[in-house]
Amino acid sequence: MLTSKSVVRVADFNGDGKPDLFIGGRFTPRDWPAPARSYILRNDGDHFTDVTAEVAPELVQPGGMITDAAWVDYDGDGHIDLVTVGEWMPIRFFHNDGKRFTESTAGTKLPPTRGWWYSLAVGDFDGDGRPDIIAGNAGLNFSYATSKDSTLGVYAGLFGGRQSRDIVLTQKLDGTEFPLDGMSPLGQVIYTLALRFPTYASFANASVQQMFTPQQLQQSLHYEANTFASLYLHNDGGGRFTATPLPNLAQISPIKAMFATDVDGDGNLDLLLAGNLYDVDPNRTRADAGNGLWLRGDGKGHLTPIPPRESGLLAPLDVSALAILRTPAGRSLLVANTGDSLQLFAIRKR
Repeated sequence: MLTSKSVVRVADFNGDGKPDLFIGGRFTPRDWPAPARSYILRNDGDHFTDVTAEVAPELVQPGGMITDAAWVDYDGDGHIDLVTVGEWMPIRFFHNDGKRFTESTAGTKLPPTRGWWYSLAVGDFDGDGRPDIIAGNAGLNFSYATSKDSTLGVYAGLFGGRQSRDIVLTQKLDGTEFPLDGMSPLGQVIYTLALRFPTYASFANASVQQMFTPQQLQQSLHYEANTFASLYLHNDGGGRFTATPLPNLAQISPIKAMFATDVDGDGNLDLLLAGNLYDVDPNRTRADAGNGLWLRGDGKGHLTPIPPRESGLLAPLDVSALAILRTPAGRSLLVANTGDSLQLFAIRKR
């Protein structure tokens, strides 16, 4: 399995009593944003067998760079299903009929959800007996933005005559795609642009379709993102969901990690989240406004942000994962930070 991977999730998808594995593919090394394949590994007792092509062929080509996944019986039919998220891809739902997985994203009745997703959390936040889903995105306080009339895009193609792909980020305005970067950064990498557009004014007025030939664009990888909002997906039953943005304090930075648990012992499920994103384009500021957040649940599907000054949770670094530890002294929240020390917060009931 010589591919870049991002996440491993464990569940008995075929009901034989042995835990199986989903392994999410990340990207092809030195070829961003080309995705890597994902795997379903069946547990045969003394070894695992790759059955992806047999039971979930759509996961061989995941349609984006997967960052997280969750096993959850979201339609209540008794078979555990699979939900995946990633960069430049929608939230994808795969229905398990007991023998194989079929993508059922359209049946969820969700609006288009292509984004830069990083994390998932599952829990019954409104007490109706159906699992809801929280999806952590890049947030609404980012260098890049989308709207109902504008999408962020990327083309990765052989534009400059080199053997490696060139990356062109785009913004769609009134149906026309324009490059996000100006002549100076792009012209240094793709020399043909400087030849084709001798002045800054001519470059500024040119669309992506005017900069490159139809053949170059057709042979390129092309993705678009239409939302960066982190979402609460309420399970309406029958495999359908309603999407609601998380509160504003949960939108100020990427949500890289989440954990659903009853923090204060009131019997209602809460959500702990953290994130930030330090690895960004050198021409953009890093997304680091997040300090970690407790979203207190009321058992009716409402999540209220509790600021760090009141909650005591302060995780302002480049967070990569959260976990709950059970110790003789009680529960603690473990925060893993990329390139920095671990943090540990004791969870005290009120």
